[in-house]
Amino acid sequence: MTELYSHTGGDGETASVTLDPSRRADYDVPAELFGKFIEHLYSPWRVKNALEAQTLFNPTLGSWKFQHETYDADGGRGAIHDHDEIAERVETYVETHDLPGAERLEDAYHGGCAFWWFHHGDGVRTSPDVGVAGDRAQRIEVGNNGRAGIAQWCFLPLHRTDTFEGDVALRATDETTVRLALHETDDEGDLGDPVATTTVTAGETYDTHEFEFAVEDYDCADDAVFGFSVTTAEEANLVVDHVRCYPDDHVNTADPEIVELLRDAELPVLRWPGGNFVSGYHWEDGIGPIEERPTKPNPAWDGIEPNLFGTHEFLEFCEAVGCEPMICLNAGDGSTGEAARWVEYCNGDPETTEMGALRAEHGHPEPYDVTYWEVGNEVYGPWQVTWTTPDGYADRLERFTDAMTAVDDDIEVFACGNRLTDWNDPFLASRDELDWLTDHVLLECHADASTDPVEVYNAHSGIAHQLREEYDAVREDCEAAGLGDTRLAITELQLFTRFDEGAEGDAMTEADLPRNSSITEAVFDTSIVNACIRDDFVRMVTHSGVGNHGAGVRKVRERTHAEPAYYGQRLGLSLAGGTPVGVDVTCGTFSTETTFGADTAKWFGQLDPVEDAPAVDVTAVEDPDDHDAAALLVHRDAGRDDIAVELDGGGLFTDHDDVTVTTLTADEMTAENTYEDPENVTPTESTAAVEDGTVSLTLPQYGVVRVTAD
Repeated sequence: MTELYSHTGGDGETASVTLDPSRRADYDVPAELFGKFIEHLYSPWRVKNALEAQTLFNPTLGSWKFQHETYDADGGRGAIHDHDEIAERVETYVETHDLPGAERLEDAYHGGCAFWWFHHGDGVRTSPDVGVAGDRAQRIEVGNNGRAGIAQWCFLPLHRTDTFEGDVALRATDETTVRLALHETDDEGDLGDPVATTTVTAGETYDTHEFEFAVEDYDCADDAVFGFSVTTAEEANLVVDHVRCYPDDHVNTADPEIVELLRDAELPVLRWPGGNFVSGYHWEDGIGPIEERPTKPNPAWDGIEPNLFGTHEFLEFCEAVGCEPMICLNAGDGSTGEAARWVEYCNGDPETTEMGALRAEHGHPEPYDVTYWEVGNEVYGPWQVTWTTPDGYADRLERFTDAMTAVDDDIEVFACGNRLTDWNDPFLASRDELDWLTDHVLLECHADASTDPVEVYNAHSGIAHQLREEYDAVREDCEAAGLGDTRLAITELQLFTRFDEGAEGDAMTEADLPRNSSITEAVFDTSIVNACIRDDFVRMVTHSGVGNHGAGVRKVRERTHAEPAYYGQRLGLSLAGGTPVGVDVTCGTFSTETTFGADTAKWFGQLDPVEDAPAVDVTAVEDPDDHDAAALLVHRDAGRDDIAVELDGGGLFTDHDDVTVTTLTADEMTAENTYEDPENVTPTESTAAVEDGTVSLTLPQYGVVRVTAD
């Protein structure tokens, strides 16, 4: 294989980079190196599926699970029941989402009200009941004390639209007029007069009523806490199955801002629905009429799985974005028959297959033609529901693959892999062919007051060489097993930094810790993907994540903003379709002394000390999809100031008077985009003159720079 990168030591303030088109890869850069991952992961920080435009918390009034912190013997995490522990968790929710107060939610929860909802008005009594799908519903008993019922606090995307639509499924012991309303709230969280209302009539059997209303004449800020209420002015005994409320600009129930961000990024592939979640997820719960979809406890995380965003919603989301879907299967407590039915539901002919006909009945006659199917997520780990052993997984992989390909032999199957243990050995030895092998790069780094922040940053920016060596060993294992055509996919990637209290020192505070929401993640990701571009083994990366999980897109108060990692991926995607060429770099080096992540090294690896790593990392391609040539440069040394770079195009810039230089950088390694300042870290664009085939530019500290010749 042609070596595409060479380094010669230099000084610390300057660097020279020469592109060499005579050294060329025999492959093009796949766009799939710039994919994303989304999980149904609910915690105090997430609570809702951020892909959805749903404005209400717990719209199915489900039985909320407050997750235990330790794993069960068979994997997954059960629920806590101690009132004091629950009170602490509720307080965390309220503080995280900037809601008026925890006591009202806690009292209502212990008084038979679904979590996130509370009593509104006098004389209300609540208790759990049974919904249409056999799951939890909410009984509401109202006396003769005036209008009363239940309510919750919520946020509305009034910066985009003032019109909302949804549906409610309910019944009553006697015919009852029920009002649905949005309210302003005061500082204590009390609901004021309605700013939007509609009414429905509850009969003696469950019925679903659609509604629409517009918010008018509100005096508060458009991002303030609003209230949503379900009430009646009559003495009544109601049971509510669910109530959904979406802005009218939703995209098949998805958030239009997230659709737009990912569409603008030209996202190539999106992995779903997990993650740890998938090891206990049963896809058939999430298809068909909403009323028939049961709400269940989230098998891996806090909260519930309301099953409002299932297979159809995900695949329609991918169609709206313009990306390929990748479905990760339940190879925990899921069966091979369940997996085969899922493949047939997505890809089967509606005329000749049972599940294809069911898909058509659900409104989508044409097959979705899903190509990418991953058999399980991290099922080597005891945190997974129904985890297994290496030989156990070899058995599962064979049975799942046989069942799935019997339905559709055009699919590509991904085996759940692990680069660091003997996990891969049994299934590599037993397979005659293997389309894809996966791995997760989730290196947990603990720091404290004695840790130098530069060490943390440089340990991550310098990990690519170590990772390349680890993947070379995996490739050798595949080739030794006669699986030389197997490709590798990193299906989860992000940095995990944790600050530990209690240590002596003043080198760092928690505020100094670089996180995946910061510019550090963009540098970390780009360094790793650059290494992947220089090798033809890793052909896909689905970076974590979308929507308050990992890094990429953040959603707060129903407003969405992109994080630095999002922009870093957009810069890198410009290399897609191009042929990698040789790069010769002369620059200074950096080293680290600390080993990070030893506690989690067994499964996900550790960050070993870095020795004499080049401060400047560069990949370059000829003839990418949208340019004549492109180069991506990364400044990897947080202990070094800006670097003056002379970039010799090796003839690739000769026919150009100038090139476009796009720079993503920040003043601090901890710089991030926030709700208050959503464009704090964004790319800037300029041009640089080409003189004798060479470009002069500045590679800023904490920076990623893309150079394109158009």
